[in-house]
Amino acid sequence: MFATHFYSGSDRNMIMKECFLRGAGRQFPVWVAIALGGVLFFGRCANQGMPTGGPRDSIPPVLVESTPAMRCTGFTGKEIRLTFNEYIVPDEVSEELVVSPPLTKRPSVRTKSKSLIVAFNEDLKPGMTYSMDFKNSVADNNERNPYPGLRLLFSTGDQIDTLRVAGMVKTAARLDPQEKIIVMLYASHEDSAVTRTVPDYIARTDSRGLYLFDNVKPGSYRLYAVNDANTNLRYDPGAEEFAFCDSLVVPSAEFVAQPDTLAVGADSLLITGHTLFRPDPIYLRTFTEEFFEQYLDKSVRDTRNKCTFVFGEPVSDTLGLRLLNQEADRWYLIEHNPEWDSLTVWITDTLIARMDTLQLEVAYNQRDSVQQTFLQRDTVELLFTDREKQDTRRRRRDDGAPQVTLFSFSDNIKTAGFDLNLPIRLQTPEPVGQFDFGAIRLHALSEKDTTLLQPSITRDTTEWRTYRIDWPWEAEATYLLEIDSAACTSIYGVVNQKVRKQFTTQKEDFYGKIILDLTPTSEPLIAELLDPSKEEKLLRSLPVTGGNRVTFDYLPPSKYKVRILFDRNGNGRWDPGVFTSREQPERVAYLPEIVKVRSNWEKVFQWDLKPDPTFPKVLIDKEEEEQRLKQQQEQQRRDSEREREIPDGEQGFPMPGRF
Repeated sequence: MFATHFYSGSDRNMIMKECFLRGAGRQFPVWVAIALGGVLFFGRCANQGMPTGGPRDSIPPVLVESTPAMRCTGFTGKEIRLTFNEYIVPDEVSEELVVSPPLTKRPSVRTKSKSLIVAFNEDLKPGMTYSMDFKNSVADNNERNPYPGLRLLFSTGDQIDTLRVAGMVKTAARLDPQEKIIVMLYASHEDSAVTRTVPDYIARTDSRGLYLFDNVKPGSYRLYAVNDANTNLRYDPGAEEFAFCDSLVVPSAEFVAQPDTLAVGADSLLITGHTLFRPDPIYLRTFTEEFFEQYLDKSVRDTRNKCTFVFGEPVSDTLGLRLLNQEADRWYLIEHNPEWDSLTVWITDTLIARMDTLQLEVAYNQRDSVQQTFLQRDTVELLFTDREKQDTRRRRRDDGAPQVTLFSFSDNIKTAGFDLNLPIRLQTPEPVGQFDFGAIRLHALSEKDTTLLQPSITRDTTEWRTYRIDWPWEAEATYLLEIDSAACTSIYGVVNQKVRKQFTTQKEDFYGKIILDLTPTSEPLIAELLDPSKEEKLLRSLPVTGGNRVTFDYLPPSKYKVRILFDRNGNGRWDPGVFTSREQPERVAYLPEIVKVRSNWEKVFQWDLKPDPTFPKVLIDKEEEEQRLKQQQEQQRRDSEREREIPDGEQGFPMPGRF
């Protein structure tokens, strides 16, 4: 299933097929040779022009010999040699080749004529079965057609170990297949082995995330996967994607006999069967551990009044800023992101803002090598110089009055089709010192009159410098928002411009609705609505409360993905795993359909959330499937019409039976 072996029955058939297609050893009847010669001769006479060069070579190279042979025992050589039926390109072999058990030094790769030679730069271990997995790295020289799944097994002992461990590696948060992930088997059961020692066996996942060990000795093993960014064949916590299997892996094989029921009346019963390998395929989910690594990553002065600090970890517990070249108290205001690892420092003291150079001591919590907390103090120097000397004097208008600096609100208002489920959001460019909500007026307009409304106006706690105006909007209604000038004043004394915006709301039947009926679970659930792109941007998130029905309403016509987070610890977000306590990452599940929402449309999805050890992610786009089916049917119709248009006798000369 996972490997292609040399000289297996399928390979012999493939080689015979390639020889047949390429004319190797083919014996033609005399009359066929004469007929073909006549067609070629007269065809050449009738068509004068440049030769086309023939059809493009699309046939991969064929392996004709290997030294050592597949499943050879007692191997004592220093190199292996694979000979093909044509010249090959080894450019990707050094990068793609995986040797298991792993080697300390990478082998040397070269070609000689039509042979690929891999030379070992160290002695192989005695009594071990080695696998050499080339993936698709060997290709012919003409058209770069790859030999698919090239793999060689041989032993330095007197027997071949043939036990298998196979499966798939996926990302834990998105369940996407992980390509080129190193999968490792350790005979040591200590958790520290994966961070300190080289594994006993390694494999690398292919483009589908599949991995295979087929040369394993009997025993019990720990199974891990890592992206191995630094190629040291170990796991570096917090710096690499990682996955682990919960239980020990004990590979085994059993021959399952099956009597041949067709051999009726024979003197002896013919017994056939197959080998059953255990365990079943093991699915691993990769994650990056939340490893504490604190540092000041960025410190920059964006403007005279604004500085940006970025840290490796949150600094909500302890953060201190102290000026070293100026004595000052309460000279700044901090604005932070939700994670508290990116901060904007607004300088509120005008004397300090005028300084071109700021020398700061930044204090924050740090941990030492034994994870004890201490106060780290960094000294930074922030520079800012105006490009052009600004005229600090207040400009005067033509009438002699001072000209006041104004700012404009940013908002989410659409003049037509404003969403019924959204509040109006107002955002200021600088922190607010004072805001008179009484200077905000919302009107409902109609042909007959104008009604002054009393909406809810609050500061948004999730987004800085943002204010919400909430009202139960009516469909296809017209509203007017007015804000007096100087209703809002920033901490720098800058006031807002006057606002007057008229808008209409969306039609009720413009929207669609997705309803989820979920099977009961013991874990808290979070339903997420995602866009259909590869990035899967989060559009909306709803906790599953009050039963197991979730409704995403007021959805604009579009395509959506739906995901469920199994919020094991109830903190409202997805959490990766913790290897030291052997906690797997929190589970996610995808609705197996990309939902096409239409206007005035709703659909209920029955969703069984029982655990699936394969962690499937098969998203069917029914619209694309229908289009693909229509295209296939149209192509079949065209082919049938072309066949009917060809007159009798011009279908080409008949081919005889098999050669």
